[in-house]
Amino acid sequence: MKVTLLGTGGPRPDPRRQGPATLVQVGEEKLLFDAGRGVATQIVRAGVEITDVGHVFVTHHHFDHTGGLADVLLAAWNKARNETIRVYGPEGTRVMVGHLFEAYERDIGYRLRETELTVERLVDIREMVEVVDVGPGLVHAGEGWEVHADYVEHGHRLGFTVEDWPCLGYRVEVGGKVVAISGDAVESPGLQRIASGADLLVQCCYLAGGEIVDDDLRLIADHVLASSTTVGRIAARAGVKRLALTHIKEKSDELLRSMAEEIGRDFDGEIIVGEDLMEIEV
Repeated sequence: MKVTLLGTGGPRPDPRRQGPATLVQVGEEKLLFDAGRGVATQIVRAGVEITDVGHVFVTHHHFDHTGGLADVLLAAWNKARNETIRVYGPEGTRVMVGHLFEAYERDIGYRLRETELTVERLVDIREMVEVVDVGPGLVHAGEGWEVHADYVEHGHRLGFTVEDWPCLGYRVEVGGKVVAISGDAVESPGLQRIASGADLLVQCCYLAGGEIVDDDLRLIADHVLASSTTVGRIAARAGVKRLALTHIKEKSDELLRSMAEEIGRDFDGEIIVGEDLMEIEV
């Protein structure tokens, strides 16, 4: 199993990092988790054909995790992928993708009309893409692999209910190996369940401890996005073997180094500060 960190940036554009997206390759299968800005380009830069991505798993509906979704789907379709692409995500994902296709209705109509005159035939993208709203439990089982989901906390302590704001983390199980993907999350029972005993946890880590200097940033670190003050404890309690940090706020190299040092006080496994297109074998 190979994990590629396609994008490790946060909600604010960082010239060094694209938006959140992680690619997990299991044999010939390409599983995409989230679709942040630039993801279609990053897939190609990683040496993967855009038409090879057959499964997309959305953690939640913040724009920085979904802004590249239309590009992935339309680019694969326009390159004549005629096999089903399955998109999974929390409740509302099916409606969101439907709205994306409405927004590109003229483009879709044009290309379907054009394909009647060309050798390369396109199916209707609205029939090619299958969208399933999911919650905790088994999401999909492929040949030798399974993806499970659980609810994670991402701002819920500020007054949002799970019904209003469903957010998922995912757990990929392949032949006894486990990769967990936190999505945007702070410590919670759901995050502990998906990360339990994982060989690799891809964990959001937005802030370094030295950046938490006012009430607004403390609110983010405590309730919205895990920081280096808590990520080590999350990984240690879950019994994670390796930890890859992603969804990192733009910061100096010195602060990036301090994140790993701070996490290392609580977690004695390998700590990887994620960079775009970094590949990790599991």
